[in-house]
Amino acid sequence: MVNVSPSINPNNYNPIWDLEKQYASPLGQRIAVVIKLNNACLVPGGVDTLLKSEGGKAPNASAMDAAVQNSVDDMKNMNITDQNNGSNAGQGRESPFAFLSDDTSASSSSTSTSKPRSFKLANFGAKLKNQFERGVTSIAIQAQKATGDAANIRDLLTVGAYIQNTQTGEFDVCIGMTERFDMPANIIDDPDADGLTFRIPIMIPPHIMDPTAVSGGAVIQFHLWMRSGAAIFTKNRALRKYLHVGSSVLPLAQLSQDTQPAFDRPVVMTLPMQSIVVTAGKMTLIALPDTKFPQLCGNGYSLTDPRTDTAYTSLPNKRILFNAPLDQSYAFPFSKNTVLTTERLTESTIVLPLAAAYTKLLADAAAKSTEHAMNIASKLQCLDGADIINDPMKAMQDGHAQCQIEVLHFLRYQNEGDRAVGGNKIHITLNLQRPDSIFENCLASCGIPSHPYIQNMTYPPHATVSLPFYPRIVSKNDSRLLPGLTTGLVGSDKNVFVGKVRCQLYEESIGGAGGDVFSPIGPTAGVGTSPRHLEAIVDIDSYLNAAQDAGILHLNVIDLSTGGSAGILAVTINATTLEGIVERSNGISANSTNDIVDGGLISLVGMDTLMEDDKSCHPHFDLNKVSGEKVLNSNQNGSDDRRQRQLSTMGEFLTYDYVSHHTEVHRASESMAFLEKSVKYLSTLNSPLGLGEGTLSPDKQKEPRPFRPSSSRLNPLLSAIGFNIHIQSFSASTIAMDVSTANFVNTPTALFQNVTCGAPADHSRGFGKKPGDGAKGFSGGLRRLEASRQATANKVRELQNQLIQEVGSYYTTQSKNRQIPGRSQRHIPAGGPQIASLRSACISATESLHKLTWDIAVRKGNVFSQALGIAISLYLAHVSDLSKLQKAAWAELWARHGFLVTFEGLLSAAGKELGMIEDAAVGIAMLRMTSVVIVTEDNQLYPGNRDRSFGIVDSPYLRWVRFNHSGEGKETKYLVEICVDDNYYAQRIPAALQEQTQIRLYPVLYQMGVDIRQWGANAGANFGKKNEASAEEIDEDEIGIPDNDVLIALNYEAFRKMNAYAHEVYLCDNPQSKIHVSWEQAHVAQQIEQPIHPMLASLYEYIRTSAGKMEHGILDEAGFASNRLGGGSAIFCKSGKDRTAMQVTFKQSQYLNRFLNSQGNGFSECEVDSKKVFSDSNVMRVYGTRLPICDKNVGQALYAFNSLQAKFMPEALKPPARALAGFLKGGRLLSGEGIES
Repeated sequence: MVNVSPSINPNNYNPIWDLEKQYASPLGQRIAVVIKLNNACLVPGGVDTLLKSEGGKAPNASAMDAAVQNSVDDMKNMNITDQNNGSNAGQGRESPFAFLSDDTSASSSSTSTSKPRSFKLANFGAKLKNQFERGVTSIAIQAQKATGDAANIRDLLTVGAYIQNTQTGEFDVCIGMTERFDMPANIIDDPDADGLTFRIPIMIPPHIMDPTAVSGGAVIQFHLWMRSGAAIFTKNRALRKYLHVGSSVLPLAQLSQDTQPAFDRPVVMTLPMQSIVVTAGKMTLIALPDTKFPQLCGNGYSLTDPRTDTAYTSLPNKRILFNAPLDQSYAFPFSKNTVLTTERLTESTIVLPLAAAYTKLLADAAAKSTEHAMNIASKLQCLDGADIINDPMKAMQDGHAQCQIEVLHFLRYQNEGDRAVGGNKIHITLNLQRPDSIFENCLASCGIPSHPYIQNMTYPPHATVSLPFYPRIVSKNDSRLLPGLTTGLVGSDKNVFVGKVRCQLYEESIGGAGGDVFSPIGPTAGVGTSPRHLEAIVDIDSYLNAAQDAGILHLNVIDLSTGGSAGILAVTINATTLEGIVERSNGISANSTNDIVDGGLISLVGMDTLMEDDKSCHPHFDLNKVSGEKVLNSNQNGSDDRRQRQLSTMGEFLTYDYVSHHTEVHRASESMAFLEKSVKYLSTLNSPLGLGEGTLSPDKQKEPRPFRPSSSRLNPLLSAIGFNIHIQSFSASTIAMDVSTANFVNTPTALFQNVTCGAPADHSRGFGKKPGDGAKGFSGGLRRLEASRQATANKVRELQNQLIQEVGSYYTTQSKNRQIPGRSQRHIPAGGPQIASLRSACISATESLHKLTWDIAVRKGNVFSQALGIAISLYLAHVSDLSKLQKAAWAELWARHGFLVTFEGLLSAAGKELGMIEDAAVGIAMLRMTSVVIVTEDNQLYPGNRDRSFGIVDSPYLRWVRFNHSGEGKETKYLVEICVDDNYYAQRIPAALQEQTQIRLYPVLYQMGVDIRQWGANAGANFGKKNEASAEEIDEDEIGIPDNDVLIALNYEAFRKMNAYAHEVYLCDNPQSKIHVSWEQAHVAQQIEQPIHPMLASLYEYIRTSAGKMEHGILDEAGFASNRLGGGSAIFCKSGKDRTAMQVTFKQSQYLNRFLNSQGNGFSECEVDSKKVFSDSNVMRVYGTRLPICDKNVGQALYAFNSLQAKFMPEALKPPARALAGFLKGGRLLSGEGIES
C-alpha cells in the first residue's frame, strides 16, 4: 500500500498556468499524461463510503460540537505545525493566487519552517483538525440530503501527481493535478468498463526525466482524491476536505523506456490502483509528446506561425521578437477511443511587416499632403499675410506679382473757410480689388497727412505708408476671372490681370472733436462741418513691369456723396512679375490654380474631401487627380456649374492663419509621426540586435513588436499595430489502436480557428474633444466623426447658399444707386457687416470641415492598419488549414466571392467603448478595399516594386509582404502581395489561389455589449461619471452617453452583407430569380432587399428582437454561420483578454460538443447540452491559455472582472469565480500598478 504524505493538501494546488509555467524551459519537452479511470475506481456511495471506511461511523453534529468545545482551550495554547501543507512545496515560493482558488486553504502552500513544541502536540493537532474536517463534511452531506439536492450536487474526483521531496523524503511535491470531475450519476456493475477520462492532462516537466533519477528508480505517485460536492455548503473553503481514494505508481524507467528512442506517438500504460476501498481499480495513463509546438504544416499549424527553431531561442546577433505559444490540451472519450484537443495561441509573423509596409505608405502620403498644404499656405500668405513674406521670389514663382504702394499725402481742394496751411485729419484704407474675387482684400488702414492744394507749391516727398503686397496674376482664360474684365479687349495683347487698389479715405471736418483714426469702427465725426467719404483708384495692371519708374502719381479723389473731385492723393506704385525681373517684357505668364495633390493621405485612406461637388471653392485643398479633374472640368465646361461659378468669384474660403497653423501643428507633426512609425517598425524587423528589453515581461514591452500588449494601447508609436493579436487554434486528434502495428496512433481529425485581439481603434488619439478645440471640436470614433463631417459639409452648403443670396441682394441694391465714375461695380467692400459676417461663418465652417477631414484620415490610417493585420492573419490561418480546403471547394468560392471575415465585437455602446465600436466599424469596412494575392519569387504581380517589399522575420514559409495601392479617393483599392516558399506554394496552396489570383476580403462586424455597462445602457442609465483627472489616466471608459441604436444599426448592416454572401455561396432559390446584392449595396441599404437565407434565419430573429437586450445569441449565431460559410472569425473586446476569453472558450466548447455528438463534425447543427457546454468552457477558462494571456498583457493571470460585474454578464459568458481579479483587481490597485477593467 502506498503511504500518502500527511502534508499533501489538494486545496493548495493552483490550477492557473501563468506565463512562468507556460514558458518554463526547455520549451516543448514536457510529457502530457492523460488519465483514465476504470469503472472500479468510482466508489459507490462516494465520500460517505470513504468516511465510514476511515473510522467507522462519522460523528454527528453534537459530537463535533463537544469535541471542539473540549479542545478549544488546549488549541489556543499550542504552537501546532500545519501538517496539511502541500502540493506546491517544491516550487520554492507561495502561490500568489492561492486565496483566489475555490479550493484554497488558509494555510501556506510552502512547507512550514517553524518547529512544533512537541511531536505529540503536533500529532494531536493534526488528528483533531482531520476529525473536525471530516465532521464538517459529514454535516454538509446530511444537509445536502435534507434539502433534496443529492441528485444535482455530486461528489468530485481529481488526480494529483507527486514526486519525492529531496529534503524530507516525502512524496509531497505536486507537479500537476487534473480538474475536479463530477462523479457519474449512474455507475454500472462492470468494474473493467471505462469509468471516466479527466479532461486536463498532467504535464510532466523535462527535469523530472533526469537520467540519474530514472536510473535511480524514481517514481511518480498518482493519487486519486474525492471531495464531497456538498462541501460547498461550508463557509470556510479550507474545510472542504479531500479524501484519499487510492494511488498508482509510475516508475520513471518504464516511462523513459516507452518513450525511447523517438517519442512520436501516444504511449498507453495501465497501472493498478492500491486502495483500501477500491478493488480491481486501474488507472490508464496516455503519455503524449509536448503539444506546445504543432507539427510543421500539421493540424493546428498556421502560415503565420514563427519558426520554432529560431524564433524563441537566443542566437548570436539575433533579436527575439516573438513570445512562445501558449498551449493547453484536453482529453475526451470519443467512440471507445480518446479525443485529444489542443488549444494553442500563437503570435502572427505578418502583423509587424504589414504595419511597417502600410505606415510607409501613410508616411509618404502624409508628407505629400504636408508639402501640398505648405504650398497652399504660401499662396494664401501672399493674399492674407503679405507683410511677413520672407521669400518674394517664391511668391512670384507661385504666380504672384510683387507690388509696392506708397502713400505720401492727400491734397485737398480748397473750399471757402479752409485754412491756408495744415489740414483735416485723414484716415485711409487700402483695399485690393482682385480680378478673381468680388470681395476686396484689406491691405492696410492708417492715418496720412492732409494739406490744402495750392498750385505750384512743393509738398513733402516722404512716404507716410509703404506697403508690399503680392496679388495673384490671373490670365484672361482663367475660370476665376470676374465677368466683364475682358470686355473691350478684342485685339488687345493684354493677357493677364492683377487688379486695382481702392483707396478709401475718411476726412474729419475742421474743428471736429477728433477721434482715434485707428479705431476699428473708424474715426468719430466732428462737431463742425460734416465729415466726408472719399475714394481714389489706382490700376496696377497699367504699371506692371513698366519700362521706367512712373514716379509720383496724382490720383483723382472722388467725394462719394457728390461724385465730384475732392482733391489729389499722392502715391507711388511698382509692380513686377518674375518675367519682369528676368527681362523687361510683356510676356507674363500666370500659374495654374490646379491645387491637386498626387497621392495624399486623404485619398490614400479612401476619402474624398466632400468639397468636390457644387460646394467646391478655393483654394482646392487636397483634391486628388480624379476629383480635381471633376471639379476643374465642371468649371471649364460650364455644365450646370452656376453655383460653383458664383463661389469661384468669392475668393478663398480658407485663411492663411488657419492653413499655416494646421500645417505646422497637425500635418507636419503627424507626417513625422507616421515616418517615425515606419522607420522604427522597419528597424525592428531588420536590426540584428535587441532593444535592451530582454529582461522585460511582455506586458512591459513598449517597442514595436508583433505582440503589442493591451497595456500599451495609449502609446502613439504603436498605434498602427493591432494589439493582443493571436491565432487561437483548437485542434482535435483521435488516439486509437492501429491494429496493423499494435501501437497507438494520434490521428488529426478536426481544426477550429479564431483570431483574438483587442479592438482595432486609435486609443492614443482618444475619443473626446481635443484640448483647445472648444465648441468647434468633435468627439467619438470614426463612425460618429464621419457623421459629423457630413453634417459639417451640409452646414457649409447652407452657409454658402446664404452668402450667395446675400451677395445677390447687394448687387440688386447697388444697381439702383447712383454710379460713381471709375468705381468698380463688381467688388464688394470688405466692411459690409451682414456679408462679412456670413462670409466669416462660411470660412469657419469650411475650415472645420477641412480639419475634421484630416483628423479622420489620420485616424483611419491607424485603425485600418490594425484591422488589416487581424484580417490577413485570419485569412492565412484558413489558407493553411488543409483539412478545411480538402473537404470543400472553399478556395474556389473565395476566388469568386471573397473571403468572409466576421468580426465579433463585445464592446458596450457607452462611454469610450462606444468610440471604439465606431472606430472598429469604419476600419473593418475599409477591409473591403483590400485584396490578397499569394505569389512566389518567380511569379510576382509587380516585380518592379521590389523596393517596397518588407521581409517577414522568423517565418518558415512566408518571405515578404508588399502593399500596393491604386485608384484615388473612394475608388482607392489595396492589394497585399504575400510571397511564400516555392515548395509550400506548389504543395499546399490550392490551385484556385495560385496564378496570381486575387482574393478580396468580405468583412462584416457584429457587435453586442455583454457587461454591466451594456446592461446599464439598456436600462436607460448612464453609469459614467465626469472625470476631471488628467488625460494620462488609463481608464475613463464610463464617460459618455450610451447609444444603443448603433448596435442595432451595425448588426442589421452586418446581416445584410452576410445574407448577400450566403445567397452567393449556397443557392436556395431559382438562380434565374435570384436578387444579386453586392457588399457595397448592402453597406448603404436601409432595408434587407433579399429573402432571409435559411441558414441565417435564427440570426435574423436574434437581431430583430435585440432592441434593449443584451442578446449574446447574435454573436453566437453569427460566428457559427461564418464558419459554415467558409469564413473565419475575429473576436475582440477592449483589451482582447477578458470578455474575448469568455467568448472564444464558449465557441470552442460548442464546437467540441458538436464534434463529440456528431461523430466528428464540429460545424454540424446537432443539439448540444448547454450545461455541459458551459462546464467545458469553464474548464478552458481556468486551465487553458486565456489566463496566461491576461498575464501576458497586464502582468496578472486573472480576469479583470469582479463578482458584481460577473452577475450582469450573459449566462454563457459568466467567468469562473476562482479566476476573478475582484474589486481590488487582485491587489494591484493597492500597489498602484492598476489593471484594466
